[in-house]
Amino acid sequence: MDPSTNDAPVRYCLYARKSSEQDERQALSIDAQAKEVRQIAERDGLEIVIERHESHSAKDSGQRPEYAAMLEDLRAGACNGILTWAPDRLSRNGGDLGQLVDLIDRGKLIEIRTPSQRFTNLPGDKFLLMILCSQAKLENDNKSVNVKRGLRAKVEMGYRPNMSPLGYLHDKYAPKGERRVYLDPERAPVIKEAFENVAELGWSGRDLKEWFDNEKRFKTRTGRQITLSMIYRMMSNPYYTGRFEFPSGSGKWFQGKYEPLVTQTIFDKVQETMKGVPHAPYGAKEFAFTRLMKCGECGSGISAEEKFKRLNNGTVARYVYYGCKGRWMKQCKQLYIREENLTDQLCKMIDEVEIDKIAASQAVRTEIEKMKKVAIMIGGSAIVDQLTTAAEKFDVRAYGKHVLKEGTREEKRDLLDKLKSNFVLKDGRVLLG
Repeated sequence: MDPSTNDAPVRYCLYARKSSEQDERQALSIDAQAKEVRQIAERDGLEIVIERHESHSAKDSGQRPEYAAMLEDLRAGACNGILTWAPDRLSRNGGDLGQLVDLIDRGKLIEIRTPSQRFTNLPGDKFLLMILCSQAKLENDNKSVNVKRGLRAKVEMGYRPNMSPLGYLHDKYAPKGERRVYLDPERAPVIKEAFENVAELGWSGRDLKEWFDNEKRFKTRTGRQITLSMIYRMMSNPYYTGRFEFPSGSGKWFQGKYEPLVTQTIFDKVQETMKGVPHAPYGAKEFAFTRLMKCGECGSGISAEEKFKRLNNGTVARYVYYGCKGRWMKQCKQLYIREENLTDQLCKMIDEVEIDKIAASQAVRTEIEKMKKVAIMIGGSAIVDQLTTAAEKFDVRAYGKHVLKEGTREEKRDLLDKLKSNFVLKDGRVLLG
């Protein structure tokens, strides 16, 4: 049978596609494409039995789920024609184009129709279809080559193609490709000071987070608070030294044509400090004394923060500070107090506060009874006698001081639950409330 003649009624699948890529920004929207095609169907009395819309690129074969479903519809006989806005909506790569031509050759696809063209099983129609789709592929390939050439020229001029990090701005009024990068007068000084705080004072990422949020009120270009992960990426970004790698991970480095924010010496010291100082996820740390007292000036609760400092001998020292939660919100002037100082003051006050002796003694006696059972099982009668004597001589206040100094966080919390006094922290001193 002559392949150009096929008397079977044509039942069409309306296919509309648009992607967000640069080369498709001029294409009609999906709704506009569908509207154009429906007008053709109404004018010529064409039957649309299926509609498939999607937002996917057609550069690579086999990446469009709706397109793949349309091919299955054609193979199954659910439709035998395609209505679309333009041939390049169907294919911009050889793989997908080959499947279309194969369906035409097998008689599964009788016709492809656009507002201005019609493709059937005639050799000339198939040839034109392949030419138009191949032209779309050639345009894709050429644009890819031109984009890479443009990026290479830009980095050789000293400018990284993508968006510069916080602390830099682009001259958006300059011609495209000539947009100068310059220091952000609002954010650059703060970020530079952040690098110096890490390099010279040994600050951790959490120290910077609190400093950015509370002292500097720092905001990103979109008006949001900086996150802890952003801080760590910022502190490890060599772009601030005036050099950048492109593409990332390629090992190809370029000297930037913009003003460095920090010296290489400071940047290297920051990497050494950040690597040597441990850090936990922001807000994930709990401390023993945070629920014990309130601020003696504004009445807010007491919070704690953990800081690390790398010492000259290479070791890392850990410090915990307690202070008023309302320091930033209520502008409270109370200063922080070291945990060691707080512990010493609490130990001195143990003799003054009222303790739930029954609960404290019972907790200790329970532990002693457990140890006595173990001693009996192993035949340690002498140990049992010693434990019995210890229980009789138990001094709850001496035990409390020991826990405050040597106990675990859980033991300290358990002890503080048994204190029948309220404490306030004011001017670096713990007072009875």
